[in-house]
Amino acid sequence: MRPVVSTTGLTSLLILRKLRRALLLLLVLAALAPLLAVCLVLLRPAPRVLRGIRNGLFHLWSRLSLRILGARVEVEGRPPRAPFFLVSNHLSYIDILALATVVDGYFISKVELRSWPMLGLLSRMVGTIFVNRELRRDVRRVNRVVEETLARGYGIILFPEGTSSQGYEILPFRSSLLAYPAEHGMPVYSASLSYATPASELPANLSVCWWGDAPFFAHFLNLLGLSRWEIKMRFLEEVETANDRKELARALQAVAVARLDPVVVPEDRALETGY
Repeated sequence: MRPVVSTTGLTSLLILRKLRRALLLLLVLAALAPLLAVCLVLLRPAPRVLRGIRNGLFHLWSRLSLRILGARVEVEGRPPRAPFFLVSNHLSYIDILALATVVDGYFISKVELRSWPMLGLLSRMVGTIFVNRELRRDVRRVNRVVEETLARGYGIILFPEGTSSQGYEILPFRSSLLAYPAEHGMPVYSASLSYATPASELPANLSVCWWGDAPFFAHFLNLLGLSRWEIKMRFLEEVETANDRKELARALQAVAVARLDPVVVPEDRALETGY
């Protein structure tokens, strides 16, 4: 006879899993953030050394965080070597952690990320380039920062859809932040992200993808509760160049559409977030 597990017992185990993971994430942040802060101050006169340590700590933090969250990362293809310009489809705040496990670069992110707990703090410390897309002059500022960052030997990672989705389609690529590679004939690399959960868990388009009006904390609590899940990350062979940023955006979007690994098929997509 199989042992009977009560609903109360399962709920208690789920709560304990969430609390344990949240505590471990805080401990990792508490250990690595001060170390990174000290390095940023002491190693400023040695930019090459600082770049290596910054990249290494960012890789470590991302890998540890994903392991704590129960994620298994599968990487296909070869990540570009810095300096580079890389674009990817956008599904969740988890995209940053996934890509940061293997690429050495600065992310371009919406300005709202600055105020997020944990992720916002570390994003500021590792030099995320924040952009307010509602202000045209801020886009011009960010393009100048992109040029400076590439000159310092870092890569640039951009999510040109401008917002995240549940992963059954590629949203239109915005061209405004592709101005630098277009004007300088710089090749742009592409990555493709997808997520999967076991059949017994909440589907990945609801539990890992973060889209629409889903509140962050409710989504993050669901993510903490997943027993395990998968990240599929592909670095594509296609490299695009164009002298016009809009033409470049169209070419990159075509690559993304052709190489999309859907998180959910269109007929199964959620009409509501369920939070």
